[in-house]
Amino acid sequence: MSTRQPKQFLYLLVLGALAFCVHTSTANAQTNQNKIASMKAQLFYEDKGTFSPEDAAEDDHGPPYSPPKFWNIPLHYESRSTSVLVVVEVSGEGNSEARLEFIARYVPLTRSSKEIVVRRVVPVDISLNAGGKADPHFVGFWLYETGCNPVKLSARILGQRRTATVRKVIKFDCGE
Repeated sequence: MSTRQPKQFLYLLVLGALAFCVHTSTANAQTNQNKIASMKAQLFYEDKGTFSPEDAAEDDHGPPYSPPKFWNIPLHYESRSTSVLVVVEVSGEGNSEARLEFIARYVPLTRSSKEIVVRRVVPVDISLNAGGKADPHFVGFWLYETGCNPVKLSARILGQRRTATVRKVIKFDCGE
């Protein structure tokens, strides 16, 4: 009986070590699979049905958010914009099941001070193309009632240990 107990202990020790190795390798495989490659924002001009040619979002270094990059005249006929399309590009290894969290904070055009927060969590499907290479995934978000106040944007990948949050701002101001 004394030789049997050390063998059982050895087997349990080996099984425990294997389980730890498998868990560690699985966790490490999921740490940095995906990343946010870019986040761009384009103003939608209601009078023309077109988008702004340049990226409206800049890196967010905090206030002050002046001078504004875009001067909007929402009640004027030409070049008026009250909505924005934000596109986030995610790249990665392919066949992953990540989720993207997008947050926008701004004071809408129709209010004077109460900020709204738009938060969306969407699945990211990075698939492999015919050549076995991972294709990027693009996610679009519409923001309404924008145009007079700065819009703060952030995006991050959920479910990964090491993920960076991308922060941008659209520097709006308006008047006649």
